[in-house]
Amino acid sequence: MTDIFEGDPRIVLTANGADLNYRGGQPTMDTGVENTALISLFTKPGWPGNIFAPPENRIGSDFEDTCRGSITLRKLLDIENSGRRALTSKTFPDVTVDLSNPASDNLRIHTTLGPGGALNLVREGALWKNQAADPAYRKVVKGAV
Repeated sequence: MTDIFEGDPRIVLTANGADLNYRGGQPTMDTGVENTALISLFTKPGWPGNIFAPPENRIGSDFEDTCRGSITLRKLLDIENSGRRALTSKTFPDVTVDLSNPASDNLRIHTTLGPGGALNLVREGALWKNQAADPAYRKVVKGAV
C-alpha cells in the first residue's frame, strides 16, 4: 500500500490554477511522477527559477500555449509533439502521448512515461478559459508572508 503522506505535496490542476489536496489537515503527496510531468508541461520557458539551474536542467515548454485555441487535426499533432518534447528527458527517455477529442472544447491526453508511469489530463473548455483569463501566476501577492 502506498503512503499518501510520503513524497512531495501533490499538485492538482483546478479551474483557478493549481492547488493542493488535504486529508486530515495534511497535504496528500505525489506518489510517483505526476508533479514532475505537470511542472514540465505547464511551466513557461521564461520561468525565472531557471536562472539557478544549469542550461541542461532548465525547464519550460510551449505545451499550454499549444493546447489553446480550436482543436483541429493539425492541432492534435502539435499538442502530441509539444507534450513529448516537454516530457522526454534522461529520467523519461520513452514518452508516449495519446490524444482524443471527445467533445468540441474538450481534450483528453494520456501520457505514458517509460515502462510504468502514466498521467491523464483533461482539457475542459471552461477550465482552460478561466486559467487564460486569470492565470495562477497573477494570484501571487507580492510581499505576502
